[in-house]
Amino acid sequence: MASAELLVVATIAPALLFPNPTRLLALLIVPVLWWGVWLTTGRVVPRTPMNAALWVLLTMVAVSLYATFDVRFSLGKVSGVALGVLVFWSITRWVSTRARLRRAAAAFLLAGGGLAIVGLLGTNWINKFPAFDAVIGRLPKAIRGVPGAEEGFQPNAVAGSLVLFVPLQVALLAHKARRWLSPRPARAERGTWLIVVHAWLLTLTAGTLVLTQSRGAWVGLLVATVVFLAWHSRLTRAFAVAIAASVVIVAFMLGPERFFTLAVSQSGPEMAADVSGRMEVWSRAIYGIQDFPFTGMGMNTFRRVMPALYPTFLTPPNVDIAHAHNHLLQAALDLGIPGLVAYASVWILTGGLLVMVYRGSKERVYRAMAGGLGAGFIAHFVFSMTDAIPLGAKVGVLFWFALALAVALHHVTLGITPGSRTASQHEA
Repeated sequence: MASAELLVVATIAPALLFPNPTRLLALLIVPVLWWGVWLTTGRVVPRTPMNAALWVLLTMVAVSLYATFDVRFSLGKVSGVALGVLVFWSITRWVSTRARLRRAAAAFLLAGGGLAIVGLLGTNWINKFPAFDAVIGRLPKAIRGVPGAEEGFQPNAVAGSLVLFVPLQVALLAHKARRWLSPRPARAERGTWLIVVHAWLLTLTAGTLVLTQSRGAWVGLLVATVVFLAWHSRLTRAFAVAIAASVVIVAFMLGPERFFTLAVSQSGPEMAADVSGRMEVWSRAIYGIQDFPFTGMGMNTFRRVMPALYPTFLTPPNVDIAHAHNHLLQAALDLGIPGLVAYASVWILTGGLLVMVYRGSKERVYRAMAGGLGAGFIAHFVFSMTDAIPLGAKVGVLFWFALALAVALHHVTLGITPGSRTASQHEA
C-alpha cells in the first residue's frame, strides 16, 4: 500500500505544481487513498515526530485562505505546501527498510543531479562576477516559459536548493572512497563504478551551484563546512577553530567597519546596494507581521501588499519583490506567528533527529548520511536568512524530500517502521 500511495502522490504532483480550480479536483483522491492506508496500517498518516507541527502548519495554510486578498493569487503556494506534506508522508511511510532507504537516498541524489541539469538549461543567469561570463554565455537557454518563471529560473532559488544536495554527495563520496581503498574483491568493481557516479553527480551539482554566483548559497556552504568540522572530530575541530580564529584576528586588525566594508567590496558589484535593499525589505516584513500576527496576510501576497501598505524607497515600485528574503519572516507573513512556530519546529526536530542518528548509529554509512543531510540543512538555513524559497514554491518539494529522508533515516536506524502498528506500540 505504501508503494501505491507513493505512486498516487507522484501522479497528482503535476496538478498541484501547476494548479487551477479544475486540476485541484485531483486532491479528491487523497481521502480515498488515506482510507485504504488506514485499513492496511491502522493510521491515516505515518507517525513521525513532525506530525503535530505539520498539522498546525496545514491548519494555518487553511486560515491563510481567509486572510488572503485573492485565493487564486495564493493558490499556487497553498497547493505547493499540500504537495510537500503529501510527499513527506508518502516517503516516510514507504521507507521502512534499509534497502528502501538506500533507494530513497539514491533517488534524492539523482533529483539533485536533475535539478542541476534543469538549472543549466533553464536559469535566467545574472552575471555578478566577470570570470563566469565566458561559461555562462555558452549555456543554452533551452527551458523557458515555465509558469511562474517565464524568463527562466531565478539563480538564487536554484542555488538555495542545490545546497541541500552537495554536502550529502560529499559525505557519501568520502564514505564510498574509504571503502574502496580497502575493498573486498567481490565489491571492488562495483565500488569503483559507485565512486564514479557519485563524483559525476557532485561535479554536476557543485558546478551548477558555482555558476549561479549565489553569495548566500556559498556562505551557507562555508558555514555548514565549519560547523561540520567543529562537530566531526578533535582534529577537524582544531581546524575549524583555526579558521574562526583567523577571521577574528583579521577583523580585529582591520576594525569592524573596515572589515565589513572589505567583505562587501569583494563580494561582487552592487553588493552594498543589495544589503541595504534587503534590510529595507526586512523592515517592511516586520511591519506586515505586526499588522497580521495571527493569520498572516496570506500566501504569496507580500509581493502585492508591501507596495500598497509598506512602500520601499530603495527599490523601484515596478520591481516585483516576490518574498521577504528571509524564510522565517516569510513564514510569519504567509501563515502568522502560529505558522512560524510550526515551521521553526520542523527545523528543530529535523536537527534533533539527525544528531541522534549521528551520535547513536554504529554504521558509518548512516553517520555519513546524517552528517551530509545535516550540513545541507545548515547551508540551506543560512542561505534562507538572506534569501528565501517560500513555503509552497515548486522547487520546495525537494526540501520536503530531504525532510522525509532525514526522518526515514532516523526510523531505520532505530528499527521502526513509520506508520505501522509496531511503530505505534514502540513510540507509545
